[in-house]
Amino acid sequence: MALRVIGGGIIGLSVAYHLSLKAENITVFEIDKGYERASFARSCGGLRSQFSTPANVAMSLYSIDFLKTQTDVSFQSNGYLLLFDAVRAQDHDQSLMLQQEMGASTQSLDPTDLKVLFPDLNTDDLYRGCVTLDGSEGWIDPTSLHTWYKEKCLHAGVKFVYGDHRDYPAKNSDITVVCAGCWTRDVGKYFGVEVPVRGEKHTVFQIKTERPVCAELPLVADLAAGIYFRPEGEGYIAGYEGNNEGEADDLEPAWESWHEVWERLYHRFPSIFDKAKMTGAWAGYYDTTQADHNAIIDAKDGIFFATGFTGRGLMHSPAVGLVLSEMVTGAPPSIDLSSYQLERTPRREKYVI
Repeated sequence: MALRVIGGGIIGLSVAYHLSLKAENITVFEIDKGYERASFARSCGGLRSQFSTPANVAMSLYSIDFLKTQTDVSFQSNGYLLLFDAVRAQDHDQSLMLQQEMGASTQSLDPTDLKVLFPDLNTDDLYRGCVTLDGSEGWIDPTSLHTWYKEKCLHAGVKFVYGDHRDYPAKNSDITVVCAGCWTRDVGKYFGVEVPVRGEKHTVFQIKTERPVCAELPLVADLAAGIYFRPEGEGYIAGYEGNNEGEADDLEPAWESWHEVWERLYHRFPSIFDKAKMTGAWAGYYDTTQADHNAIIDAKDGIFFATGFTGRGLMHSPAVGLVLSEMVTGAPPSIDLSSYQLERTPRREKYVI
């Protein structure tokens, strides 16, 4: 059986790796040899189980355990801190119960306890904050994981072709798996499959502060303000949902949004970001499913595909690779991803930032 994987990013290589444990004659096609536009290479590397939908929690729990126990990729276990205002109180209550029922170690703290744990945090307008303190969440270097997958694939005999898959006859393959990120929509059309996903351009800023970096801070996702940030080296990196530029063709950062980002950072951690300076930025794409911001993992007319991760491709790549390899080989699924089918009733993932 000849297998072709279209897309050599983080999802494509996870699929190829997991397939190589069960099959032979696998070829990965990647058109962007330098991965200059690949989403994984422009990711902040976050890994969390704090989500509002069961499939995302399940994917995270499996994937984080895989990364810690099956790879040699360094895991920065600072944790995550999600902040909720009163408007999001019901979301907090429901998702906290879901996560804990599924085995996540999420804890909820009121403003007083948050202030004790994070003295620099402005809690005046907060309902509660959810945090993990056991090292079960954090971040990794995205390129390190991609390299790990690739080395395992090469060792298993997976072939790599850097070029357009259309230049190579599909008739030489028995099974095709499309993992082309936000370009899956265009690749799907080539095979006569409509996949409703699009690229959304987001900017991440690099920041230096006058005060030495708080290296022990978790990745903070302020859902009320629509920002996230984490320590990185001698400074911080920060993103903002307000600079989503949709289907932009270029990857020029949204420089003009910096002041809005700074205002929100200063509001939440005034003593840290009072004299912050933006020192650089980059932009990358989220492959986004418009209906509910959840992934599409399915097969149609003999073509398998996985896309629409909306910024979660890196963190969920181990689970995606496992389940897709099971779908291709006809094995029972280890994780129930039926809610990710192409034809479905939308259930929106609320914690996209």
